[in-house]
Amino acid sequence: MPAQKDINLEQIYKMISELQRDVALIRKCLIEEPELRDDFIEKIKDIDAEESIIVDDFGKRYSLENV
Repeated sequence: MPAQKDINLEQIYKMISELQRDVALIRKCLIEEPELRDDFIEKIKDIDAEESIIVDDFGKRYSLENV
């Protein structure tokens, strides 16, 4: 999502809620189907870090220690 100058707290809350839901779904899929894990990790490596929000403990937080 591109940066916005006029963003309010409600919009931030909605984006965070949607992100949490998406992460929960991804995590569930990776736990249920371990063969998807390697594919997911490869796709995550392709994300441009300049346009991404860096979360230092992402792997630990979402049980992806090897990421």
